[in-house]
Amino acid sequence: MITFDTKSVVSFASDELKKYLKLLGVSADIKLGLFEEFNIKAEVEDPFFDDAYAIKVVNKKGYVSGINGRSVLFAVYRLLEEWGIGWVRPGKNGTYIPKNSSAPDIDIFEVAAKRHRTMCIEGAVSIENVLDMIEWIPKVGFNSYYIQFNDAFIFFDRWYNHTRNPLITGEKISYDKALEYVDIMITEIKRRGLLLQRMGHGWNCDPFGVPNHGWVAEDPDTIPQEYKDICAVVNGKREVWKNMPIATQLCYSNPFVAKTMADGVVKYLEEHPETDVVHFWLGDYFNNTCECEECTKLRYSDYYLRIINLITEKLNEKGLKNKVAFTCGCNKGWVPVATEVEHPENMILTFAPISRTFGETFPKGFKIKTTPEYKLNGFTMPRSVDENLSYLCEWENFFDGDTIDFDYHLMWDHILDAGGEGIARVIHDDIINFESLGMNGYISCQLQRNAFPTSVAMTVMGKTLWSSKTDFDATRKKLYANSFGEENAEMMAEYFATLSKGFSIGAIRSQIKVDRNEFRANMAAAKEAFEKIEAFVRANLDDPDPCRRVSWRIVGVHREIYSILADSIIAFIDGDNEKGNELRHKSIRLAWEKEPEVQSVMDGLFYQEMIESRINIDKAIGFFDF
Repeated sequence: MITFDTKSVVSFASDELKKYLKLLGVSADIKLGLFEEFNIKAEVEDPFFDDAYAIKVVNKKGYVSGINGRSVLFAVYRLLEEWGIGWVRPGKNGTYIPKNSSAPDIDIFEVAAKRHRTMCIEGAVSIENVLDMIEWIPKVGFNSYYIQFNDAFIFFDRWYNHTRNPLITGEKISYDKALEYVDIMITEIKRRGLLLQRMGHGWNCDPFGVPNHGWVAEDPDTIPQEYKDICAVVNGKREVWKNMPIATQLCYSNPFVAKTMADGVVKYLEEHPETDVVHFWLGDYFNNTCECEECTKLRYSDYYLRIINLITEKLNEKGLKNKVAFTCGCNKGWVPVATEVEHPENMILTFAPISRTFGETFPKGFKIKTTPEYKLNGFTMPRSVDENLSYLCEWENFFDGDTIDFDYHLMWDHILDAGGEGIARVIHDDIINFESLGMNGYISCQLQRNAFPTSVAMTVMGKTLWSSKTDFDATRKKLYANSFGEENAEMMAEYFATLSKGFSIGAIRSQIKVDRNEFRANMAAAKEAFEKIEAFVRANLDDPDPCRRVSWRIVGVHREIYSILADSIIAFIDGDNEKGNELRHKSIRLAWEKEPEVQSVMDGLFYQEMIESRINIDKAIGFFDF
């Protein structure tokens, strides 16, 4: 069991303060502690999950305090930021340290706007990549890290095996090594007092002793017949769906299945008590729900909720305080008709609109409040934001508990947004509108190597989850000032804005109506911006500041790759598909060649997959169409 008590977390915060004050060259007398030590009160519902801090420093003397250990750490990072440090991006040379700090007086008291502010592992990662992310996220306001699967093997395997990389020979990584990496991650998560979330994928196979290696087919001869016998009946057959256990639905009305899954979750939490939130999901695919006589008596979500009720009942019997997160989506989009929530205080509802467009933001309130007629295996993925939200509306009327957005802003489509500002604005506006949609936070299921060309989207996400008063323009310009110099901040803001206007996600994916000539003109303007900035970038590649030097080098590599992509998209707009494809693959090849220079901020595997699959000038496609 990996644990760090509050005292050790505060001690870590103290070490961080000393380390960065030394780098700033500032001598200060600052005490650290919990609110009760300074007689500070904060009205929060749950001090374990909720965050708040107070900072009061005059003439470099005073205190930083928090409602819990990690909030003390948040306060330290906020103080350091007020004194000039910039948390530019995860990784080596990702922090800007000013040469001189005026160390102004500070008097701040803040309570986090959203309870759940979670980073979730995805993409192709090395152990260094995820540790860099864990180190960075509390600096910008995240309070939790989510490790999917028990061993996170698939994410490490993608990197160490160099999946699809034509230039590097991969190396095999074992499941034991992946588990070793997970233990290292948990140690660093807990060292900072961050909340730990785990699992999600695999409950439909792990408790039954069936391999769970991610989204891959298994040799059917290695799957026990006992498991095949409890798989869902679909089109008259009980079988492992496409030989992929993780995608397979089971016969959830079967008491043995329900009890085995519930017992599996409880056993897992007993063996991993450091897990604060366990995610309980069923099979990953949809429209493969069991059609047996018993399973068709009620809705899919009835049987799902009945297993969750079993889990929470067992947790309460054992006195365990872990939260259980469950999802509403796909065949579970419709609420139960014959089952009630028994322990809402132990549960978190996650809304995962995986098929939504990022060409538009969440609105202020539900525009569609009814869902289509329930069909057992006739679910159609909704495309628009409003259609997706209609299912959330129905669930919120049914479930009176914490609800959060489990979303994918920085997983796929953001790669199409060369400037990073289009998706950052969507993130900002989505989070601002959480309040009117009844959501108390966010889990960002996203690539970990994700600051190409800047971290503007992640930074805006963390800051806005912490405070709904976060100003988008002020936040991005401060980031650019730290990244490229105060004197260059406005110019870089204009540059990235021009790129994002040209590389419109909705236009590239044909998800919004656009004037074709205007779309081409905006892309041509982005291409021109790439050309105009080249000499300026080259002139700054040897910036004496190590953080800014890396920032310029990232922008330089980014400009090369996306400039070719701009030409590719212009060719597609002009109807020259042969040229568009040639340039598209030239851009992908260059991305692989340059990945070693920008490995910490750019995921080559997902660049290739998105550029190959999601440039659809004349045909809108959805997540499950490629």
